[in-house]
Amino acid sequence: MWRTLAELIVGPVIGKALDAFKAAQERKLSEAEARMEAEKSAIEAAEAVLKIELEARRDVLVAELRGESTIQRYWRPVVALTAFFSYWFVIIAYPFLLAWGLLPQVRFGETGLQNMFWLTTITVGGYIGGRTVEKVIRVRR
Repeated sequence: MWRTLAELIVGPVIGKALDAFKAAQERKLSEAEARMEAEKSAIEAAEAVLKIELEARRDVLVAELRGESTIQRYWRPVVALTAFFSYWFVIIAYPFLLAWGLLPQVRFGETGLQNMFWLTTITVGGYIGGRTVEKVIRVRR
């Protein structure tokens, strides 16, 4: 009798508890699926933006490489090589030339950084000025 009474009382309680547990698990799964879908759509949107940006960069480079003037086609390598050789000189060549007594001692502190900035400014400014002169000459012809 006690066993039957216990089954009658405990059975529905356990059944309801199991049903509640199952519903909670289904809710968690649906929340996880929704979160995964949101993350997937965010990743797809970011990929689309990156693709558009990459295409825009490609178009700029193609336009520069197909440009009419030499300066327009080669300004990036000129700036890159100027920066490379400037840093190469400061980091590698200068210490050796100083050690061999071929150059005087110079502090590359704030003044050195300013000089690097001005060198880059002159290089980029030279490109812009050269392009302006080329366009003026083309218009005058």
